[in-house]
Amino acid sequence: MNQKRTTKKSKRLYLVIVSCAITLIIVSSVLLAIFWTNNLPVTLDPQYYGNTEVIDISKTDYETMLKDKKSFVVMVDNAGCTTTAKMRDMMKDLPEKFTYYRILWPEAKDTDLASYVKYFPSIVVVEKGKVKYYLRADSDEDAKYYNDSAALESWLKSKINF
Repeated sequence: MNQKRTTKKSKRLYLVIVSCAITLIIVSSVLLAIFWTNNLPVTLDPQYYGNTEVIDISKTDYETMLKDKKSFVVMVDNAGCTTTAKMRDMMKDLPEKFTYYRILWPEAKDTDLASYVKYFPSIVVVEKGKVKYYLRADSDEDAKYYNDSAALESWLKSKINF
């Protein structure tokens, strides 16, 4: 009789351990899948590839593209800023040819961009109407992208499918 109880307890313990292991595997797989897909480069909408063009947009234009779930790049700009001018020059000289938008801060400050961009310039990559990646002008980690065109090119290639 004592041996039957021990066998039942062993089976229960075994089932609990197996159930926990299976749950752990499933949860780990889901988390890995989420992490993996969140770090993939963005494929821009087709009309943005092929030539380098900068298109000035308004707050309304930006919000319409978000609503339409577009995938694009936008530079948040501050007119008259030397860092912004340098960033624009570096973007112009990139070997990858793609069209991006430029929005001035007075227009951008009343959009969702204000919750991401605190200082400018910033380059923001939007995927299907949601901000996915952006450069932070106040970040030591991102400083190299503001001073070195090769570093900026590398950052863009890691965030955008060319």
